[in-house]
Amino acid sequence: MKVLEPRLGIQVLGHGRSLPGERPVSNAELLALDPEQQGRPPEFLEALGRRVAARLGFSQRYLARLPASDGAPPHEDEETSESLALAAVRHALGGRSGIDVEALIHGTTTTSRYTGSQAAAILGRLESHASAWEVKAGCSTSLASLHLAVSLLGSGYDNVLVSCAETLSKVMNPAMKETWFILADGGAAVWLKREPVSPDFEVRRCLYATDGTLVDLYTTPGRLPPDRATLEAGGYCMVGDGTRLRQEALQRYLEMLGAMFPGGRGLRGIRWVVAHQINRKLVEQVCEVGGLSASLVWSAERVGNVGGTSVLFSLSEALEQGLFAPGDGVLLMSVGGGLSFAMQHWVKR
Repeated sequence: MKVLEPRLGIQVLGHGRSLPGERPVSNAELLALDPEQQGRPPEFLEALGRRVAARLGFSQRYLARLPASDGAPPHEDEETSESLALAAVRHALGGRSGIDVEALIHGTTTTSRYTGSQAAAILGRLESHASAWEVKAGCSTSLASLHLAVSLLGSGYDNVLVSCAETLSKVMNPAMKETWFILADGGAAVWLKREPVSPDFEVRRCLYATDGTLVDLYTTPGRLPPDRATLEAGGYCMVGDGTRLRQEALQRYLEMLGAMFPGGRGLRGIRWVVAHQINRKLVEQVCEVGGLSASLVWSAERVGNVGGTSVLFSLSEALEQGLFAPGDGVLLMSVGGGLSFAMQHWVKR
């Protein structure tokens, strides 16, 4: 488990977020789509929706596609991870031209292109010819992308635009109703500049690792090219062992804390935790067991679990709200399918 210590000063040139649809979809609305709940009165569905929220931690989310679409082809105007990323990137640029971007790192686990790069396509929409990378690292995609961004900035790039977007609604499993409630869609972007003199943050440590022996623990097992039999069997929908994944996640989070802060040194300076947001109780357990006394930045109760975008999405919200004060340590962390796990330690300057 390699820990880098870049001690890199960065300035946040801009950031942005995007969500599909005009409004969130509630638990009761999802339950109303379930054939097993047909005919139930609205009061019953609302009460059941509250029970789902208490168990899973999600009361609403934004979706590009409803789970009752039965594999229908996408509508012409249906949002994709590419369109969500492009919207977030435009917010991050704040009206500036794409030609000012030196490199783009785009992360997604739900690409809309069988071949070809969404990253290159996004730059093309911005009329930019910058370097483009595409990253796929399960729910650690935000931090895998930021890890690469830190490397590029440290190697000589002046600025790097990082975008992540997911349309996880398109891999909801009709046979696993839990996926209806724990998956959501959204995009986020953060534009970073190397700034050694007057930085907004110092990136002190970062870690990104994988355990490929667990690649099938939570995944979509269908192989490419698609075939009708696999499609009809649900092979392109999310399946996995959620209990085992939570156990592995707890172990990896604690291992990362031990590697990043040997003997607990430096943990007292962490004031904020920005974590992958699928299980708040798990993150609170990590903080308690790992010796972290910090506040959580949490967006999931309003936007759901946006998978590989969640860390970048919450980071953008925190920046917009001005949550971080000078001297605050910020810990970004995630564990996701793949198995991927990552952590970064930033300090507000």
